[in-house]
Amino acid sequence: MTQTPPPSPVQQRHPDLAALVEAFYAHARADALLGPVFAAHVEDWPQHLRALTAFWAAQLRGRGTYRGSPIAAHRALASRHGARLTPDMFARWLALWQQTTAEIMPPAEAEALQTRALRIAGVLRSAIEEQA
Repeated sequence: MTQTPPPSPVQQRHPDLAALVEAFYAHARADALLGPVFAAHVEDWPQHLRALTAFWAAQLRGRGTYRGSPIAAHRALASRHGARLTPDMFARWLALWQQTTAEIMPPAEAEALQTRALRIAGVLRSAIEEQA
C-alpha cells in the first residue's frame, strides 16, 4: 500500500488552497473530457497537488515555492505524448475551476482565482498554438 506523504510546508501554510486544489483535481480527474488527459500524464498525484498548491499560493497571495514552468509543461504534453489540448478542454478546465473556487473559497478570493485562471488559460493556449 502506498502511503500518502505529509502535507508540504506550502500546503500547511495555505490549507484553503490545498483543499481547493485537491477538490478541483478530484473533479478534473472524474471528468469525461479532462480525466483521461490527467490519467495519462500525471504519475505522482501527491507531488502534482503540492506543486499546484504552491503555484496558486504564488498567484493569489504572492507567496509560495512554485518553481515550475507551466508553459513548458503543457507544451511537453504534445511533444512527449502526442496529446492535443483542445479549446473544449480549456473551456471545461475553466468551468470546473470556476465551479470549485466558488464552492470552496470566499467570494473575493474565488473571483481573483477565476480571473487569474482565465488569463493563464489564454497564455497557455496561445503558447501551445504557437508551437503547433
